[in-house]
Amino acid sequence: MFWNKKDEKRIEAQSWFSYAVMLPNLDEDEREVIIIGNYMIKNTGNETVNNPIICIQINPTRDVRLGGKIGSAKHTAMSIDGTNTGAWEYIHTDWKEKSLETGEHWLMPKFRLLLTPGETITFAHELSFSLLQKEKLVNVDGFAYFDEIKNGITSMNKITINF
Repeated sequence: MFWNKKDEKRIEAQSWFSYAVMLPNLDEDEREVIIIGNYMIKNTGNETVNNPIICIQINPTRDVRLGGKIGSAKHTAMSIDGTNTGAWEYIHTDWKEKSLETGEHWLMPKFRLLLTPGETITFAHELSFSLLQKEKLVNVDGFAYFDEIKNGITSMNKITINF
């Protein structure tokens, strides 16, 4: 009967960047641009998704530094409040070499293993680069993966700075 009909199973998610760009003062010797923001992932389906993994892809690969509450299996993420709440970790032990080679930073939340319908998880980050670098274009893309969404989802927007 129509009143007992269950909603079809929908496994969906969206991701996007929210950020602010801080430019250096022209009278300062340091010419570093800082981008502070969040990469947000929301479960827009009606089923729980498990084991979120994100890939932050940065180009150029060597001239842009990624920071945030990030650790690795051997390194613990540091935080201002003394907890690891909101901490993320690299999924590869050789993350530094991989990120320098490909520009890809593969991360997973340290304590959050599932995302229920309507729930959002955030990777708070800071990117920095010098205006004196050779490449005059910086691109940052985001991708999110789950056990149920193995092909991943692409961020609805990207960060692009052209100078």
